[in-house]
Amino acid sequence: MLDNPILITGVYRSGTTMLTGFLDTHENLEIDHPSVQYFRYIIKKNISPNHYKDIVHSIAERVNFRYQIKLNTSRILSEIENNPEGEVSHKIIYDCVMRGRNNYSGKRWGEKTLLEWTNIPTFIDMYPSGKTIHIVRDPRDVLASYKNMTYETKDKYLDAIFNCLDSMSHGIKYSSTLSKSDYYLVKFEDIINNKMEELEKICRYLDIEFNEANYDQDNVKEGVGSGTVNLTVKSQSSFPSSKSKSFKRWHTSLSSDELNLAEGLLSNVMKHFDYKLSDNFND
Repeated sequence: MLDNPILITGVYRSGTTMLTGFLDTHENLEIDHPSVQYFRYIIKKNISPNHYKDIVHSIAERVNFRYQIKLNTSRILSEIENNPEGEVSHKIIYDCVMRGRNNYSGKRWGEKTLLEWTNIPTFIDMYPSGKTIHIVRDPRDVLASYKNMTYETKDKYLDAIFNCLDSMSHGIKYSSTLSKSDYYLVKFEDIINNKMEELEKICRYLDIEFNEANYDQDNVKEGVGSGTVNLTVKSQSSFPSSKSKSFKRWHTSLSSDELNLAEGLLSNVMKHFDYKLSDNFND
């Protein structure tokens, strides 16, 4: 059993895929892009761990259908039933599934799963030696990016504003209420501007060796299962082709109404994270 897994979360278009790709290059880590999503599909639905067989089979069917990932359900169920703690819990089920998903590589597992910052305390309760990483980004750039890529109809893309508000508010709260050994908050912009310095800090937090050569952009992959691609493929990449294209996309992508709405709702949290408000903003 593994007692120190890693959870990476944040809003969509905030850099979670980029960070996951970087960390997954480490020889001792296996960080999964969202395929299992245990919190989304199991915890949030209040499914009892007593139904572990149904849980395992439902996860296996979903990851096979969506990502062509095949799980050895017999082995996973056997490990759950014979776990050293005796009692079956979500901690045990999640760990057994993730190690099975990673083909029992022996590496420390982690998962990127979007919109799960409210479950960071739950993850820490499940795995007291685990680590959580919460990434935030200028919410105007999140909105601009999401607006241009989402399949949501009409004005539903504006949900990004409220998700950013909740994410950043929780980030402020957790920074003062959770232990620094359990919780790490990082800004997308800091990773882009000072990649190696920030990755070294994150490696130190994760108690793993930092090797700059690991994080050469050409070594980084993104995607799940058969959808895995090189992170530098421009047509699909979550990694920005240049620093200038990472920041202030909202200047040209957002209307004045969209910008006013975003800054009107987010000004307080934006100031906390040192995001400068536009010249047209009025308190």
